[in-house]
Amino acid sequence: MRLFIAINFSDEIKELLGKLMRALRQIPADLKWVAEENLHLTLQFLGEVAPERIGAISEGIEKAAAGSKPFMLSLAGVGVFPSVERPRVLWVGVDGEVASLIGLQRKVQKEMGLLGFASDKKKFSAHLTLARARTPQGFTAVMAKAQEFANKGAFGTARVGSIELMQSELLPGGPRYSVLFRAILS
Repeated sequence: MRLFIAINFSDEIKELLGKLMRALRQIPADLKWVAEENLHLTLQFLGEVAPERIGAISEGIEKAAAGSKPFMLSLAGVGVFPSVERPRVLWVGVDGEVASLIGLQRKVQKEMGLLGFASDKKKFSAHLTLARARTPQGFTAVMAKAQEFANKGAFGTARVGSIELMQSELLPGGPRYSVLFRAILS
């Protein structure tokens, strides 16, 4: 099973981001867009995991969540990894109680580390992926339009009250995500 730990957002937030994505899709570009229902903030990617490990992973997520209080995040700003010259990922940024988010992500990483999962070598960068660039074709125009939207303000504010263990099934039409376990922040 291909697993990751994430923060999911309300349908309202996904709809606001979907509106942005639909406007950007009008610009001819070689991008693969994330399905609106799949928008999330990844805390840790676990990769291929044997089903019998789900119980221990769920306990680890529960421990990480138990030491964290709910917090508020705003989805604001846009950016690109690694650079505009070599675009790979178009993303929406995160603002608000980011220190709480980083603290939660570190707790998740610590608990998963105790189970033998390697932490990401890159520094945690809070974002929601909107699209992946296949080639740079049309990306500059998409980025300029995305920036126009971002300059108008946040794409929504959300109360983060849980984290989820997610399964990713890679299908011909794109990935399908499902929640396997939810831990409430307390």
